Amino acid sequence: MNLKHLCKKAAGKRPSEGGKHMRKLLALTLALGVILCCAPALAGNQITLTWTAGGAGGGWYGMAGGIASIIHQADPDIVIKVVPGGGVKNPAVISVGSADIGWGLPFMNAAAYEGMAPFGQKLKNLRAIAGGMSMNYFHFYVGAESGVKSLDQIFGQKKPIRMAISQAGSSEVWVFDRVLEHYDTNIKDLKDKDFHFARGNYSFQANQFKDNNVDAVWTFLALPGASVTEASVGRDLKLVAFPEDVLNSLAKFGILKGTIPQGTYPKAANQSDVVTARSGSVITVSADMSDDLAYRLTKAFNENVDKVSKVHASLKDYKPAHGVTGCGVPLHPGAIKYYKEKGILK
Repeated sequence: MNLKHLCKKAAGKRPSEGGKHMRKLLALTLALGVILCCAPALAGNQITLTWTAGGAGGGWYGMAGGIASIIHQADPDIVIKVVPGGGVKNPAVISVGSADIGWGLPFMNAAAYEGMAPFGQKLKNLRAIAGGMSMNYFHFYVGAESGVKSLDQIFGQKKPIRMAISQAGSSEVWVFDRVLEHYDTNIKDLKDKDFHFARGNYSFQANQFKDNNVDAVWTFLALPGASVTEASVGRDLKLVAFPEDVLNSLAKFGILKGTIPQGTYPKAANQSDVVTARSGSVITVSADMSDDLAYRLTKAFNENVDKVSKVHASLKDYKPAHGVTGCGVPLHPGAIKYYKEKGILK
């Protein structure tokens, strides 16, 4: 099934780290769910929910806190507690009921829904109430002197280079693996063909590039990416565009076509728009959440976009019409009701 369109096709439907590690995570979160009885806590008319976000102090964590406050102001009977989480583990946490709401990445949602690695089983009870926000962009950049013009030239022709990427198990490496699958290869195969991969965080990647220890970097950042800007200081870089067939391969995971506008990186050698892939954040819930509660959450969020836009710079362009896009899993029926009322869904 093409998961890019799952959000819009979900009307009227109800539900019923790699392999061993993810199965352990599922078992642990299931046990926690039983212990904590994480169904929404009720006190009189008050409903207390748990939102699994990102790392404490990070962007997702702060955004969840801000949105939780806005929802409470709009619907005082809903109280939301934010807890640390992450894009890879949040689908499992939501699926087993250890949290009620979670941030998600469309492509990790899609992987969880279909039981792809790193998930050991299909998490078919995942649902979305809003997507298409807080966009990040995939960057593949090379030294301007390298002569590299396309992904086809590197991965199609298996031309060995030295690359900096994130650690194994990260969301951006999961997408990198999907790109390599498009070219009928993988990291192990490329290593056998004399490719070299240096793994580390964004700062590490930028420093490896500046120090001429790598020829290229694959990373996933909001615009402008601070580490990309840093990498361009002291060494000329060039952003490499994504071919249309690669974008089509990624589309089934809820990953959208995007553009890094001219001037985003003033020191980049190619001063023109660069076509790439992008993916936003999704607010996910379980299919077990009541239609009424999912409706109230969707309404409170979407009818206060003026306040939401001030929570974080990456949310400033969000509009309710974006909420039905790039989810990676079906919309919850309660959310569908809201979007139909607003004429966004037919």
